[in-house]
Amino acid sequence: MDRKIMPDIKTVKNLPLTRTESTHLSNGIPVVIIPAGTEPVCRVDLVFEAGSRYQDTIFQASLTNQMIPEGTASMTGGMIAEEFEFYGSYFNISADRDEADITIHSLEKHLEPILRLMSEVLIHPAFPKEELDIIKANRIESMKVDDQRVESLARKQFNKLIFGSNHPYGVVGEIRDIEPITSAALVDFHSRFYEQAHCKIMITGPHPDQYLPMVERFFGENWPVKENNISSPDRELPEIQSSTIKRSIITQKDAVQTALRIGKPLFNRMHPDFMGLTIVNTILGGYFGSRLMSNIREEKGYTYGIASHLLSLRDSGYFVIGSTVRAEVWEETVIECTKEIERMCTDKVKPGELELVRNYLTGQIQRSVDGPFQLTDQMRALWMNGLDLSYLSVFMELINSITPEEIRNLAARHLNHTNMAVVAAGPMKTSV
Repeated sequence: MDRKIMPDIKTVKNLPLTRTESTHLSNGIPVVIIPAGTEPVCRVDLVFEAGSRYQDTIFQASLTNQMIPEGTASMTGGMIAEEFEFYGSYFNISADRDEADITIHSLEKHLEPILRLMSEVLIHPAFPKEELDIIKANRIESMKVDDQRVESLARKQFNKLIFGSNHPYGVVGEIRDIEPITSAALVDFHSRFYEQAHCKIMITGPHPDQYLPMVERFFGENWPVKENNISSPDRELPEIQSSTIKRSIITQKDAVQTALRIGKPLFNRMHPDFMGLTIVNTILGGYFGSRLMSNIREEKGYTYGIASHLLSLRDSGYFVIGSTVRAEVWEETVIECTKEIERMCTDKVKPGELELVRNYLTGQIQRSVDGPFQLTDQMRALWMNGLDLSYLSVFMELINSITPEEIRNLAARHLNHTNMAVVAAGPMKTSV
């Protein structure tokens, strides 16, 4: 090998993926098994249709999720945390607009006691008032700090504009909404949405045949469906009512910079154009070498960073450009972003730029499945939309085959800047 000669760059066209298995527990909960990894470490994900879209009052979903590990009839939150620590295991909890998650990481040899503990925590939470009061107080203090950040102000207003302030995807919680939440409200939400009909389970590790019987014991046999149980119907979302206001300015006099959000509602990954538009977004602002970064950061020096995102929700999605720029150049930044969007819609991508993006995206896909838990993260996002890992292989094929004409047409079809909302939050200095 002559190390003075750079190796040839080869296009990655195929994506070898672990074969997943699907089954059900005895109580009907669907399960996906991912046999992956070589170390004696495993992961169990319990995903519930229990996001904020299902709540009756603001913060009901997120506080229910946060309070689940804070105590049962026989254990305090501290005792639960100590038990997990004793076994060298840990769990994550989270809730977003659509789903709520409980994720367990454990050594294989300790999985049984960990699942036993998690079963009690999940199925029989106590929602103690004392702990709720502490969590509410901490949440309020955190929001007070967050409400001083221009990034937070811009994000909240952007969501209101593109989805409508009454839509579950556009509703923004305020500090005043936290105090009325009671333990009884959390108990009610838990009883309706943290149950079998709203649950999916993913199991990952090198020996899933050993894990499945334990998961069945604690979340199948030990969690029987209640007699005469009527599952809460899936809550259909109202139609999106985007605001007719397309430009919103929020003055924060003490701020040093101005936060910008530019975008519009779109669609989720089930849409036939989502994959292609992901490539368009990458070229525009989806990686460090993107057009927005080259223009706004490298050439103009307006910001340290700017990016665009194409985000998928269960029943919708949206496109957004986000940045925090020097206060006196926010208007020029909006103008330059508009120019870059227009250029995507009218000009064909040059071969060299497209090749660079192809290599970047194929590399990103490979990194995203490089390891058992990264593979689980990918599978979780796909499974919640009724997809599987074959989606990644199809995406890889599109990355390697899409043409400059197709990229231009996708941008023109979906990224018309004239119907995008623009939000700016900051001291609002102007240069004109």
